[in-house]
Amino acid sequence: MVEKIADACGVSLQWLLFGASKEAEPQIIAQTKGRSDVGISYFEEAQASAGFGRVGVDAPKPQTVFISRDFLEELGLTPHQTIILKVAGDSMEPTLKTGDRLFLNTTPTNLLNGITVFVSSGQLMVKRLAPTASGTVRIIADNDRYPTEEAEISRFRWGEPDGGDAITIIGRVAYRLQAMS
Repeated sequence: MVEKIADACGVSLQWLLFGASKEAEPQIIAQTKGRSDVGISYFEEAQASAGFGRVGVDAPKPQTVFISRDFLEELGLTPHQTIILKVAGDSMEPTLKTGDRLFLNTTPTNLLNGITVFVSSGQLMVKRLAPTASGTVRIIADNDRYPTEEAEISRFRWGEPDGGDAITIIGRVAYRLQAMS
């Protein structure tokens, strides 16, 4: 799935997962009165499942949305390490709801806690991760109707999903856009 996202964006998998140098940042689209906008990839069709899992869409085609570079910096995000996905499902309610847009920080980190989008068994999912002292990571749905799962910490990694036993992290949820209704 990550490889397909990189291909659809016209960027290398390395760039998508680990970022790039300053000279490889997305092009500034406009500069007016001190404001510069950058293009961010928005994967509306590759919705992260907040349920029991959603098989990824073949070769998702991202849209480009333009956001103020200053706004992203205020959020602590960089353009080349930010993507936007949409939520589908109710397992993360009340925290996340169907239709929410998630700003993902795709910068690899060793921290396995917080709300994270990942690929497991070919399914793109969004769940809360919580490491345990016994070397496992709890995969938690905020909605009590869904069971908590546990996986060995050694199964988690950043990189290309390989269809094996690995749980591949796409990014950590940094912010969400949620409708008021």
